Formats: sequence, C-alpha cells, structure tokens
Amino acid sequence: MKINLEARALNAELRRGKTRGRIFEAASEVIARKGPHSVTIEDIVNAAGIARGTFYNYFQSTAELVSAVASEMAQSTDLEIEAQIQAIEDPAEAFATFGAMMASRVVGDPTRTWINLQQDRLQTQPPNAFVLRFEAILARGVEAGRFRSVDPLAARALALGSARAAIRNITSGQADVSHAAEVLALILVALGVPADEATPICVRAIEAAGHGRA
Repeated sequence: MKINLEARALNAELRRGKTRGRIFEAASEVIARKGPHSVTIEDIVNAAGIARGTFYNYFQSTAELVSAVASEMAQSTDLEIEAQIQAIEDPAEAFATFGAMMASRVVGDPTRTWINLQQDRLQTQPPNAFVLRFEAILARGVEAGRFRSVDPLAARALALGSARAAIRNITSGQADVSHAAEVLALILVALGVPADEATPICVRAIEAAGHGRA
C-alpha cells in the first residue's frame, strides 16, 4: 500500500493549526478572567483540554504565549482596519476611522484592553502593526498637505500615547465613549486639521465604528 506522504503532512499541519487555535482561545479566556500576570500553564491546558506536554510543543512559557496572542490580535485588528480605510481619501478621516476602530475593538474586551495597553512592552523588536498603520497615514497626510510637517516620532508619541490613555480612561469608568472622539479630535488639531473640521470627523468615525452616539 502506497503511503501519501503529502496528505499525511497536510493533515498533521491542519491538526497543529487546530490545536494552536484552541490554545489561543484558551489564553484569551484565561487572560480575561484572571489577568495576564496570573495566568499559569495549568490554566491554559485545562481550558484548552490538552496535555501539558502538548503546550510545550507550541510555546515554552506563558509569557511567550501571551506575546503571540498579542501579535495575532494586533495583526487581525489591523487587517480589519485596512479594509475600512483603504478607500478613504482624506487622511484626517482615515486617521479618525483608524482610532475609532481600535477603540471599538478594545473597549469591553478585557484581553484586548490589556494587550493594547501593553503593545510597546510586548513587541519591542519591530514596530507593531498599529504603529506602522499610524505612520503610513501620517506620511500620506503630510504629503497631501492635510497635516502639517511634524517629527514622526513626536507625532507617534502624541497620537498613540493619547489613544491608550483615552482607552484607559474609558475602561476604568472615568469617561464614556464620547471621550474617544474628543481625544481623536485634539490629535487631529495638533496635526494641523482645523478644529471645526476635526470634531465632526471624529464624531462620525466613533459612531460608524459601532459605539453609538458619541
């Protein structure tokens, strides 16, 4: 009997992908329930329904798993954002949509909230997807004359730092979702967009992202 090695390899790869997915789902659930710093390997294997040895076939530690979950969630969110903003010609509207979609996927999701606030620590090698997305929008806005010429690093510190502070304010109960529109508008004004344009652009973006009336 001839053994189809290619089919066997494909089936093995599919099983590995399915198991990895179960581990990721378990990690997200455990992080949301216990917080990232209290997660143990035992928590993960129990939630995923796998053996401890199976866990080590994919990850060496919970820290490595959490970092992988962070990267995958960031990439998934960035793909969603790209699909929404690729047809938006105005860089100011693209930036507002970018910020609003990030907030909509974080607020109310404990795992995504923690991951978003920890991106700089978790992804210290290449810039994360959100940073690259912001820099692309910034460059397009400056080139089009929609944004004033600014130091990219300073603009990044202002925009991403403010966005994470806003998310922290909302998730802690200090502010409601209208806060996100206000912060986004302030960032746009700092980048050179007139205030009377920035505010309605950001309000529309927040509403479109699914927060309801901001």
